[in-house]
Amino acid sequence: MLLAVGALGSSAGLTVIGIATPATHQRRLARQLIRNALRTLLGQFLGQPAASMALVSQPGRAISLDLSDMQLRMSITHMPGFSMAAISRRSAIGVDVMPVGGLAADMPDWAQVALDYLGPAEAAQLHFLSPARRPAAFAEAWTRHEACLKCYGLELTEWTPALASQLASCQVMGLSLPDHCRGTGAIATAFARESMESLANQAQK
Repeated sequence: MLLAVGALGSSAGLTVIGIATPATHQRRLARQLIRNALRTLLGQFLGQPAASMALVSQPGRAISLDLSDMQLRMSITHMPGFSMAAISRRSAIGVDVMPVGGLAADMPDWAQVALDYLGPAEAAQLHFLSPARRPAAFAEAWTRHEACLKCYGLELTEWTPALASQLASCQVMGLSLPDHCRGTGAIATAFARESMESLANQAQK
């Protein structure tokens, strides 16, 4: 946690934390645990009790800290067994994580899903990969897409050229995670590249 606090206070102004959660698709406890971790981090960063860190969560909007004089952008993501939060002092941010599973069993219609949401170019690239390589590549493409959507505060919608053009203005970086999952962080292109490199190296708890 001290490493994450230091990164948030650095010139990059960017950090990410990850915590173990129950290995279930039920997210109620996972949400509580990652929010507790966020309060602890923010309390240490601001020199205040963790219990005083009031997190505001509204449907369709990114979680935020209820402090009028502190502009912190946050993004949270979950998968069974693992949750992550990314925090930035300087830019809107998005983060997403996904397990690398057997697509044939977990998502038999992966090709149509990729075409509908990731677009024809990404779907074609996935199609020509071997079955052994496809699950990890799909997870990387999907988390990249979701992280960019979160960066702009957009809901998951089907691919369009206009949406692809908007999301292309995000700068993305894959996160250092265990082999069984993939994760991506996204920020505005104008934000310094070294900040994204810092984010990528902090993904482990």
